[in-house]
Amino acid sequence: MSSAPSRARNLAVFGAKALVAIALISWLVRSGALNFGALAVLINKPTLLALDLGLFGAGVIVGTLRWRALLGIADVRAPLPRLLQLQMTALFFNVVIPGNVGGDVVKALYVARDAPKEKRSTILLIVFVERLLGLAGLVATATAVTVFRGHVLWDDPLLRPLATVVALLGASTVLGVAGFVLFMRIAGHRLEAWTSGPSRIAKLLGRLVFAMRLLSRGPKGLLVALGLSMILHGLAMAFFTVLTAAISGHDVGYASVATVFPLGILTMVLPVSPAGLGVGHVAFEKLFLAIGLSGGATIFNVYVIGQIAPCLFGVLPYLALRKTSGVIAEGEMPPA
Repeated sequence: MSSAPSRARNLAVFGAKALVAIALISWLVRSGALNFGALAVLINKPTLLALDLGLFGAGVIVGTLRWRALLGIADVRAPLPRLLQLQMTALFFNVVIPGNVGGDVVKALYVARDAPKEKRSTILLIVFVERLLGLAGLVATATAVTVFRGHVLWDDPLLRPLATVVALLGASTVLGVAGFVLFMRIAGHRLEAWTSGPSRIAKLLGRLVFAMRLLSRGPKGLLVALGLSMILHGLAMAFFTVLTAAISGHDVGYASVATVFPLGILTMVLPVSPAGLGVGHVAFEKLFLAIGLSGGATIFNVYVIGQIAPCLFGVLPYLALRKTSGVIAEGEMPPA
């Protein structure tokens, strides 16, 4: 269990991040850039609410299938209903747990508890890989749209710089994934030899390198997971396009949204506010202004709240999980 000073430090860090989010959101509200009243659009237009819930449901299913594909690389099997239950539980904890642990680690711990001991480090590493593939899928989807609609984006002087940034990010993502697989296949055994030793740090590094080598041997599983991420982000961009048109009253093209959406979402990864709230609002406001539109913060606010709120229903599968499987005890946690 974490010590009292550690818990106090984590709470202080979370408090500081919360203050950043509150300050940024308050500034946007006072400046008139953020209108919480726009949330009523999800009630006044039932079609939008249905699309929002449909996107959330698709996220649960696609996220579960992506996780199962990554677990399959490590030859870890679990029933699909169980993985769906854990995925919903993870979404619930991603909303209610302050700090950086998150629900992804919670779902990994439940799977690792029932897995062979030698696979536990890999299961925890998959949490990190899954998050990276989620971001890679976002960039890859935007890059694909940029390539297919490049002539339209390049002819617009407002969209040209953003399209260039997205294309560069996409190229870096492809080269990064290919380079990782190639490097681990060529030099992975050497790294594993260098990290062997009796010390605790050597054992930790050894388990990490072993897990990375294992993942590099399953490029098909990685590609399947990446493809599922692209499908999900493609759906998210489509809904964001519809939401933008409904709130702003402007006819906005899918390609235009695809140039700003990934850049705005990527800013939420910055560890300066809980779940990137506040930071993401400011980013979308500035990105929309860069392409000649207004209301970016308001549209993003409706989008993110519409996707966060259903996560609270994850408490139901979590309670069922506790009833059937109990809670994770300290002694059951796999080694980090």
